[in-house]
Amino acid sequence: MEYDVIVAGGGPAGAAAAIAASSRGLSTLVLEKAGRGRDKFCGGGVTVLARRYLAELGAREVEEAFEAWCEGHVLVLPGERLLVDAVRGLSYAMVRRRVFDAKLLEIAEASGARVVEGARVERAEAGPEGVTVVDSRGGRYTGRYLVVATGAGDKLPERLGFPGWRAGDLGHCWGSEPPYDSESQVAAWRRAYGFTPIFLMFGFVTYGYFWVFPKRGYMNVGMGTLLTESVRLRARHPEAYSAGLELARRLRVLDRVDPFRVEKSALIPGHPRGWSESRPRGTTWSAEKRVLLVGDAAGFVHPLTGEGLSGALGSGRLAAEAVKQALDAGDPSRLAAYEEAWWREFGRDMFEYGLRLTQLLYSSPTAQRIGLLSVMADEKAVKLLSRLLYRADTRCSEELYRYVSRRLPLLLLKAPLAGRKRDYSEL
Repeated sequence: MEYDVIVAGGGPAGAAAAIAASSRGLSTLVLEKAGRGRDKFCGGGVTVLARRYLAELGAREVEEAFEAWCEGHVLVLPGERLLVDAVRGLSYAMVRRRVFDAKLLEIAEASGARVVEGARVERAEAGPEGVTVVDSRGGRYTGRYLVVATGAGDKLPERLGFPGWRAGDLGHCWGSEPPYDSESQVAAWRRAYGFTPIFLMFGFVTYGYFWVFPKRGYMNVGMGTLLTESVRLRARHPEAYSAGLELARRLRVLDRVDPFRVEKSALIPGHPRGWSESRPRGTTWSAEKRVLLVGDAAGFVHPLTGEGLSGALGSGRLAAEAVKQALDAGDPSRLAAYEEAWWREFGRDMFEYGLRLTQLLYSSPTAQRIGLLSVMADEKAVKLLSRLLYRADTRCSEELYRYVSRRLPLLLLKAPLAGRKRDYSEL
């Protein structure tokens, strides 16, 4: 059987592409290298924008898998200063990735896609009428177009002719998600802050943070930074992680730290130095190869926050729309509409303004400390930062960057006035 579209990878980006393609009447095959229930280490926070994209996919059923809701956040800045905020009407949904990904694949199948598990795509060859894909078990499949959703660490995009990642283009996160009495812990947080927060702690690494995210009966605790800095840490990963745990214990973020150790890790797209015109891999489509890149394979992770689910879900839908246009026109060059669409939808905010913010805040430990304190002392800046953390819409990075860059001298003067704690919560 020849499919209209073959999707390599069954994570959120691949599942989103499959749901959108099947819903548009395209015959769709998903080749998933592992299977349902496979895990990827990730904070598992589903932002406002990611939930909007789920609704646009017609996949709101996935909300059945959500395990907790967090109305705001507590940022622990260098020097153990606390920045507390919650914006009325905004929130994070929390879910374990193995649960979330399995539910999305279930919805893809219900939409009409065929899912083959244990089938890692090893190579793909394009011809004048379509693409032939060969998996790790020797299976051969043919389709008119290919969507690659194989993550940041897979080499399939390079084998298809896309530029490879450099070490400075990637991020690395590590940590664990063990069973934990999250109900009691969340109750303690609510007594302390008046809402259920996520926790982001800065100062352990130059280009990232340590996090604590609650799930139902589990607690996700991890940290992430650029791969280049992670390589420099090497054997000190557990040491840096333990320092984060000790601070979390001392600040009563975690009553128990003994369940947590470095058990899992993952590569993600990171700080995109060297990207062509701020675009991941230089390009995300090829008419000659009849292929589109989505999600982490395309580099769609916010360079400041590390959030990638919104880019995964949004790009999956846009890829399916571009494939439909190319099929209807009988013209592979119509795939070019995909790059225009994702850049307009979320790319400019993520890779133009998000990258500028990253350069302001993550250029050095000193820049990180002064930059965060400058924001902490200014309520408007905090509210704009909060909207970015929630991913409230597709202009959050631009709005924060424009505000900070235009008022930078004043904000720097405010930094010494930040104090030990600022609470801007609206709840």
